[in-house]
Amino acid sequence: MSIDLRHILCMFAVALSMATAAQSIDQWTTWGDASMAKQEYYGASRFYAGALALEPGRMSLQWKQAEACRLSNQYPQAADLYSRVYQKDAGRMYPDALQWLGEMQLCDARYDEARSTWEKVLQKEKDKTSVLARRALNALAGCDKAGASKPLGLEISHLPGPVNTNDSEFGARTGPDSLLWFSSLRGDLNADGEVQDTAAYRVGIYSSRPNMQGWNEPVPGEGQPDAMGHSNANLMWTASGDRMYFTMIDADGTKHIASRTPNSPAQTLTGLEGHADATQPWVAEINGKTMLLFAASGGQGGMDIWYGDLNGTTVTNIQNAGQLVNSPGNEVSPSIDESAGILWFSSDFHAGLGGYDIFKVDWKNDPDGIENVLDVNSPANDLYPVYDSASGKGWFTSNRKGSFAAKGETCCNDIYRIQGVPTKTPVDTLLVAETTPADSVDPMTPGSTNVKSLLTRMQSEFPLKLYFHNDEPEPRTRQTSTRQTYGATYAAYKNLFPTYREQNTDPTAIEDFFRNEAEFGRAQLDALVQALIPALESGERITLDVRGHASPLAKNYYNRDLSLRRIESLRNHLRTVENGRLSSYMDSTATNGGLLRLRVLPFGEDRSASGVSDDLNDLKRSVYSAEAARERRIEVERIHVESHSIRLSQSSAGFDLGTVRQGVPQRFQVPVVNDGATPLHIVRGRSSCDCVMVEATPPPIPPGGTGTIELHYSGRTRPGPLERLIELEIEGSTTPYLLNIVGNVIQ
Repeated sequence: MSIDLRHILCMFAVALSMATAAQSIDQWTTWGDASMAKQEYYGASRFYAGALALEPGRMSLQWKQAEACRLSNQYPQAADLYSRVYQKDAGRMYPDALQWLGEMQLCDARYDEARSTWEKVLQKEKDKTSVLARRALNALAGCDKAGASKPLGLEISHLPGPVNTNDSEFGARTGPDSLLWFSSLRGDLNADGEVQDTAAYRVGIYSSRPNMQGWNEPVPGEGQPDAMGHSNANLMWTASGDRMYFTMIDADGTKHIASRTPNSPAQTLTGLEGHADATQPWVAEINGKTMLLFAASGGQGGMDIWYGDLNGTTVTNIQNAGQLVNSPGNEVSPSIDESAGILWFSSDFHAGLGGYDIFKVDWKNDPDGIENVLDVNSPANDLYPVYDSASGKGWFTSNRKGSFAAKGETCCNDIYRIQGVPTKTPVDTLLVAETTPADSVDPMTPGSTNVKSLLTRMQSEFPLKLYFHNDEPEPRTRQTSTRQTYGATYAAYKNLFPTYREQNTDPTAIEDFFRNEAEFGRAQLDALVQALIPALESGERITLDVRGHASPLAKNYYNRDLSLRRIESLRNHLRTVENGRLSSYMDSTATNGGLLRLRVLPFGEDRSASGVSDDLNDLKRSVYSAEAARERRIEVERIHVESHSIRLSQSSAGFDLGTVRQGVPQRFQVPVVNDGATPLHIVRGRSSCDCVMVEATPPPIPPGGTGTIELHYSGRTRPGPLERLIELEIEGSTTPYLLNIVGNVIQ
């Protein structure tokens, strides 16, 4: 059976006319195993239920039933079964039980339980860069999204019958004839709503026209099951409507992307031989070329989004959509909003609310990240997004609660209509190990990741937590600065790990902390440095927000000073790492204008987490326990990438000098963009202090052009925060433009 049927279609019911007691456990299990082999998951769940009725506590049966329920979208039952298996097994025989428990809790909207499960998954995973660790981080981010306010930019309506039925309808799109075309998995049912002949349960293409009462009865279209057993799905057309493309499914479940004209038979596309499971075709005109997008395996993980040049029945120059779109999970059902140049697709790996979520990414321009379309997503599977920004209308497919189903709330897929404008939400990205060289990537490809998007990926895993030994660095002082680097303090801390183990009667918790949290934070810092280097070398201005925390052994005023020393050790680390490669950006002396600064946030919680000892006479608990060690940290909470230029279309803007030294003069260039309709002439600049003066203004800047204001910092300032106001006199304007200058002065 195809990926379309396996992942997104309703699994049929199986008639169980014999009483449970009349059959043996082995017979029920054999029938269940046979159904699983044929990918008839709902039927398998019924058979395994018969076996469990005879022996409810057998763990191997609970596991099989959990798998069958998961694959047939019976989320509550699957979650409960995975939980039972994990409680008994603790991951020994069934190491995937905890992960699948977390996935099913998400799909069933049990977000508090899901968060606890995924935190446990992440804690147990030794390799924090593994696929499982990345999925856990995305799942936790999905829990955060679920807890946020629901956007209301798009209006969603569930199509009534006769379009939607108790069967499975999916992949809706409007054809060139203005009909609604969609695919449906249908079969003949008996009086109990069960499929009478599974061999006749096939997918086909249908069309329907709206009427005053709703929709006309769907009409079978081209591609109904033929004498050879072929059936078709996922119909798509060229812009002219003279050729159609679809997934042709053989009797054995093998898929091909095929094409035909109104007067020609179906032909399998050539050029896709390397993608044997290619499906879900979408045809679009991009940059004057006809492109075919499709889903197939063989890329970043499970199913990936691919695209290539399309000429009739031939596809050439096939490329993967890249690591920004594709993940180690499954990305499916691509479509292009040609009006806006936006790629829409579904993923079960990126940060979402449950099963498959719908995402979009700017296809034409260099993307900063993918965006979860929270307006439409649910805890269940949301797939086949189609949206036209010109009309503000579209379609998608979902098995969410409320969809029509004879067996189970989330058994089957239905078609939903969307209208309106999607709410803009923050982009989501994944941390990738490496990026493709810029000169080898098609600039049209979402995989052509720029330096900003790599930092955005880092942000998805924050806060970055960096840990310290007790009262380090510079113990027993009230100093707020240090010359030590974080790398040096961590190396000394790591040498004490054996002592920590000795001080814990059961070292399991502290070993897990060192491996999964302390070492992970140290590795994350290295990854951050490698992401900062190309960004700063391209001239970006970056601020890292850092907050300190401490254990409760000392007073708050002492802990605040200690946190400042720890943050200073991070600043020293960044200044000296990679042979000082970042130092000029931290000193504001980089010739390209790049800047790196740390913004110190207010000291963390006044009180540490409950259960952390503050008893100086009980160092095993107050210093060497995992709970106490976890409190001694600083956190990089956020990365800010600031704009290079100021625009005078508003009344004011800010410019950050970064870190400057007292008594050391420096010059700065402030890029100015004229986004107005007339030439821009900056006559002069007046400063509130002679420590920062306008040294030169640019000649008149034409509309759409750029210029540069030259600033001179004299060095005659006191250490600490710097803030000065400059009034720019603009020719033709009666009010000055306010340029707020900020920075940090050090000795």
